[in-house]
Order: sequence, then structure tokens, then C-alpha cells
Amino acid sequence: MRRSDRIEGLLAGLAALIAILALPLVVLLGNADVSHETAASDAQLHARHQVTATVLAPAPKTASMGDSAPIAHSSRVTANWQLPNGSPQTGVVTVPAGAGNPGSQAPIWLDDNGKQTTAPLTHADAVTNGVLVGTFTWLCAIGLLAGAFWIARRVLDHRRAIRWADEWAQLAGPEAVR
Repeated sequence: MRRSDRIEGLLAGLAALIAILALPLVVLLGNADVSHETAASDAQLHARHQVTATVLAPAPKTASMGDSAPIAHSSRVTANWQLPNGSPQTGVVTVPAGAGNPGSQAPIWLDDNGKQTTAPLTHADAVTNGVLVGTFTWLCAIGLLAGAFWIARRVLDHRRAIRWADEWAQLAGPEAVR
């Protein structure tokens, strides 16, 4: 067995070992992200309030292409709602397409200041994000290891080719090499 073959095998084993040893670190990173996102979810659940908005004016017609379904999946309409302190508020809200008729109701989320905001992050979303962070990090590490191994193998292949050409030149003589 050639020395370069032993080096290549050692590098492949080392890359596999590093990939396996990276798993606990990736799990710790994913757990830390889940904890961080769960804390953010809890804070959002306490700071955001869902209220019901009543549509005042009809939604504009959605654009469509020929006989196909409408392009937009939501509409912006004027509506009114009550703030958590009981005072009335009027403004523009986003409702699902088809729910933009006057008198229809749609849930909206408000922050502690009464401004519209997005729905709070759910715990399921926090766990999903943590799993995705861990998985993506591990896949990036695997990609880096595979790239490093590929580069090392190219170098070893180049050296093997040079060595093979030198040995062939010694065996066949100068007249066989062009």
C-alpha cells in the first residue's frame, strides 16, 4: 500500500470522526437556540394581544390572470377594533382574501402600545427553529469536511500521478516518454 493511500484513508477516518464528534456540539447549539426562541415566544405571548377587527370598507378587487385564481391571498382593508384598554381604533388591517366584506371580522394582534404586530412565535416554531439551526450547522460542517477532504485527495492524486510518471519513465526508458 502506498504512503499516499494510507494518508488518504487517515484523512477520511479523521473527517468521519470530526463529523461524529461535532454532533454533541450541534445538539447543544440547537438546544440553546430552542431555549432562546422559547424565551422570546413567552415574552411575545405576554406582550401581544389578539383582538377582533371589523371590516368597514370592501377590499379592492384582487388581480387575476385570465380565468385563473386571484394572485393575492390577502387584502388590506379599513377596519375598526378596540384596544386592550377599551378605546376604539380605526386603521388598515390585512385580512385573508375573501374576508374583506364590510361587517366581516378578522383577528389581529396588537402590542402593549396598541400598534399592530405579528402573531407571537409559538413554542412549536421555537423547537422547529432550534432543530433547523442544529441541522443546518451540522450540514455546513459536513460540507466543509467534505470540501477539505476533496482538496486533500486532489493533491494526493496529483502527487500519485507525478510519481507514476516518474516510475514509468524509469521503467520504459527515455524513448518511451514524450
